Amino acid sequence: DPLQLHLFSLDRPLSSHRIATQGTRHNHCVWSHKGGYWTGPPAPPAAAAAAAAVPMRVIQGRRFDYVVKVAKNSAELRSVASLRSRVFREDYDRVIKMDDSLKGVQRDRVLSTVEWDRLERRTQGGLVCVGAWLGEKCEVELEERILEESDRSAQLVGGGPVIGALDVVFGADGAEDLPQDVRSSGQGLLAYVSNVGVLGPCRCTGVAGSLLNFAVEAAATRSASRVYTHAIDLHGRSSLYHKHGFRRVSEAAAELEGHSGAVLLCKELR
Repeated sequence: DPLQLHLFSLDRPLSSHRIATQGTRHNHCVWSHKGGYWTGPPAPPAAAAAAAAVPMRVIQGRRFDYVVKVAKNSAELRSVASLRSRVFREDYDRVIKMDDSLKGVQRDRVLSTVEWDRLERRTQGGLVCVGAWLGEKCEVELEERILEESDRSAQLVGGGPVIGALDVVFGADGAEDLPQDVRSSGQGLLAYVSNVGVLGPCRCTGVAGSLLNFAVEAAATRSASRVYTHAIDLHGRSSLYHKHGFRRVSEAAAELEGHSGAVLLCKELR
């Protein structure tokens, strides 16, 4: 029998979709004899095309360098999915029911495949996935910790592991998670940021801020008037957004798909 997973969408963290997957096979890709995954070149939607126009950023940090860019192909999306199977492990464990025999690396790879499939479908529909990849310069001890927490099978050929990522959606897709009064306020094109995650050893080093800045620039390129996001006031997450120009929309906390205490934040672009 196929493995049954109770899947939640990371865009709407506690939805109750149910899927079936046979092992960890990815149904939308073919393994090339040259190595790497290929899904064909889908025509990029306007949102993805506009975000792709934002040049990648090379960030030179004190302890390591990294590159921030749009994840454009299947291999890069697979890397991001692998990262999320680790960064969001607690969320997955809370809502996904899986056979107890699946543990450790095997479990992570099944979860990674689920998220990879979601990213493949959503990016073809307009979602923009932004990732941060480790550069050439990195302290030896820190690099060892990063590699220890990364899935090397998902690492890009000739590149470093992914250390952070987020999603951006525009217009109607982004409005799904916004209150009705915001959707109908006539503010023009809106952008919504979600699924901000950074690998453990790289947290508190500016990676999340760099990802946010890139997402805001991509939104500005599309002439969006505002960028919204939800944050839960735990572990200083809201302070990260405040530091980068996001302000609380209302004092009332919201119930965001099962997460109580979610705070709606907004950054005005014009």
